[in-house]
Amino acid sequence: MGGQCRKVGKTALVVDLMRALDDLEWCAVKITSHAESTCPVNGPTCKCGSDEHTFAIREERDPTGTGDTGRFLAAGARRAIWLEAKEGRIRDALSALAGVLENARPVIIESNTIVEFWRPDLFLMVVDPGKSDFKPSAQNVMPFVHAFVCRSPYTDLEVKQSLLREFSHKRKFVQLLGEPVPEGVQILARQRITGCHQTSTQGKERPGSF
Repeated sequence: MGGQCRKVGKTALVVDLMRALDDLEWCAVKITSHAESTCPVNGPTCKCGSDEHTFAIREERDPTGTGDTGRFLAAGARRAIWLEAKEGRIRDALSALAGVLENARPVIIESNTIVEFWRPDLFLMVVDPGKSDFKPSAQNVMPFVHAFVCRSPYTDLEVKQSLLREFSHKRKFVQLLGEPVPEGVQILARQRITGCHQTSTQGKERPGSF
């Protein structure tokens, strides 16, 4: 699950989709690819070097928490994981994350960057065709998008004037914030879950994800 820019509603779609398909035992993962506190392990007071403490993986236990992982649990996720990494160091965490997710199915991951390393069974990207802001991390993975979820109704002109013009052939669904997940998105997600649980990247098995 990726997003065009901040505040476009990536977490909201993760939550909405889990609630819509609440018969599944979801494992939800939030990836922060640039540690907000500099050191993801010990926080801002740590004096670690750039090659030390490059990532941290934490499991959320409190469904009443105000963070995104708390929202995941409140939405019905069986497990909620937060991976925080220093900028450019997601690769360091991949082996550890794969171990954490070894027996988890299905997995839903909120991240653009992870798609550069693992190919998900279904990659949805949340966009707003009326906005010009498009993060580099989103632009890099646009070719791997299976379908777009649009946060506002769009016109053909808006699509042509945005980065979406190169991918106008891909499926698009409109879901305003606060509205139910479109039935087409639910069907697509369920089909991918029941038809394929793992995907391969460069000959290595990776946990299936969204």
